Amino acid sequence: MKGKSMKRFAVYIAGIVWAAIFGLSFLVTKGGLEAFSPFELLFLRFTLATLVMTVAARLGFLKLSFKGKPMGLLLVCCLFQPIAYFACETLGLVEAASSTAGLILGANPALVAALGAIMLKEKLSARQTAGLVVSVAGVAFIVIAGRTGAAAAGATAGDSLRGVILIVGALLCAGFFNIFSRRASASFSPVETTFAMMASGAVFFGILAVVQDRVTGASGILSRGSAQAWLAVAYLGILSSVVAFFLVNYTLAKLKASQSAVFGTLTTLIALVAGVLLRGESFGVAKAAGALMIVAGVWATNRPSKKELAPQTAEVPPEDGR
Repeated sequence: MKGKSMKRFAVYIAGIVWAAIFGLSFLVTKGGLEAFSPFELLFLRFTLATLVMTVAARLGFLKLSFKGKPMGLLLVCCLFQPIAYFACETLGLVEAASSTAGLILGANPALVAALGAIMLKEKLSARQTAGLVVSVAGVAFIVIAGRTGAAAAGATAGDSLRGVILIVGALLCAGFFNIFSRRASASFSPVETTFAMMASGAVFFGILAVVQDRVTGASGILSRGSAQAWLAVAYLGILSSVVAFFLVNYTLAKLKASQSAVFGTLTTLIALVAGVLLRGESFGVAKAAGALMIVAGVWATNRPSKKELAPQTAEVPPEDGR
């Protein structure tokens, strides 16, 4: 029983860590975009991630084995994330305010819960459902508070219909990725799924970056970046890609898709804290309330029930069904 509790604790720590990495990546990305276009930065990010994982596999630190496995299912995962998701998000942010994107994408845990119930036959208790709703509402509180503050300061940020549609497309991609990654976990290890995602992202965004540079006449991608920009590439390529996505796939292999996805609401909270501590952004009552709602929601959704904590008298299957 103690061993089971430790494994559950490790999964929760993994969820908090990937949320923290993604939360800090918003600040880091700004440094990279000062030297590279969005598609160039994505290409560099996923290429570095692929190279790191390839070297680690060659040295025996990682085990990759795709022979005889359902590659079609893995391809579907890669199409949703990172290819379609980042394409929709990147293009959508050109015509939609970041606060609007945050509000829409903050609904991902609710979407995953709905898709999980339909496609994976996963069920949530009343407490878990309430926790999920509270956590998503906390994201909405923070985003709306930020938008209100920007309006009060005289900032304007219009949303085009196309931009909003693209962000909704990113939301759908994120939701379906959670479902198909959960399915893929029955055949592929988190390392294998992560490697396939990084490699596909490097190829796809590499092609887009080349086409974009040919059209705009840009050149010398390797000589353009400052030290800060290359540090941003390293963070995004190693931490935000290899480490964070491995932990995402790991939590999806061990928890229900809806339970894993709710950790994503912590990303908003951590991005908020980073903005306050590192950029001196305001932190009002509404944001504080949203932060508390996120933490309470994540706790309620993932807190084990009395049945799960009770001693087992007979052998039970592992949490991930394998």
